[in-house]
Amino acid sequence: RKSEGNNSMSTLNIFQISFEIWGCLIGIVVCLILGASTFRNRDVTGRKLWRMVLVNNIMLICDALAYLYRGDTTMIGTFMTRISNYSMYLMEYVLLFCFIGYTDCLTNRKDMHKSHWKEYAFLLNCIAMLGLLVTPFTGLYFTFDTLNRYRRGPGIWISFAVSGIVFGICIWRLFTCRKQLTKTQKHVFLSCMITFVLCMLLQYVFYGLSLINIALTVCILLMYFMHCRQQYEYIHTLHIEQAIHDTAELVRWRFENQEACHEPDKE
Repeated sequence: RKSEGNNSMSTLNIFQISFEIWGCLIGIVVCLILGASTFRNRDVTGRKLWRMVLVNNIMLICDALAYLYRGDTTMIGTFMTRISNYSMYLMEYVLLFCFIGYTDCLTNRKDMHKSHWKEYAFLLNCIAMLGLLVTPFTGLYFTFDTLNRYRRGPGIWISFAVSGIVFGICIWRLFTCRKQLTKTQKHVFLSCMITFVLCMLLQYVFYGLSLINIALTVCILLMYFMHCRQQYEYIHTLHIEQAIHDTAELVRWRFENQEACHEPDKE
């Protein structure tokens, strides 16, 4: 979320915007390079991660615009500040919806006991979005002062709490289904969980850098890279197995043909 300071852009803000621009550029490159193979191979899980990278890119752009127009009291500045802040919150919830779907894709097995965790997570996220819907009229999550600067609203804790609970439900689902995950996935998810929770707590207490956006960017790219690497290894293994199978079939075919050719001589 935005910081409450003077109108001049501080070194911290410049660093924040620079990081988000670079993060967005890296995300775009990743979407272009890895997205081609993801969609070509009809990788359902990979598509969900690709969408998460794309949504995160939009969120980074919105956050950067919010910093750039912060304190600008012109009509364009006022409009851009409000649109970018609302859009950033919205993208966070959309990202959570994507993460719920990604978690369900990793842990959804027909032989598992039916669980309603997904419905609970969706419902809570919808409640958080409902709070965003009424924020322009009530100032629940945030407001803007006369200098067009972002101010936290009295209900900001609702957004943090609900987002944290939804994230926690997904992590709990991954934990209970950990036997379905590889060792690499477990390590990556643990690192992402610690990073995200720590940044969320720090951002709730302190203003300044948008720590949640930084954590999300790092975590999403890390998960996507991990998945693409596993997919590459899986497809590579399939090609090797297919080559071995084809070779065995070729050897069997030649052996059968040789036997057929030698049968008349024996008679």
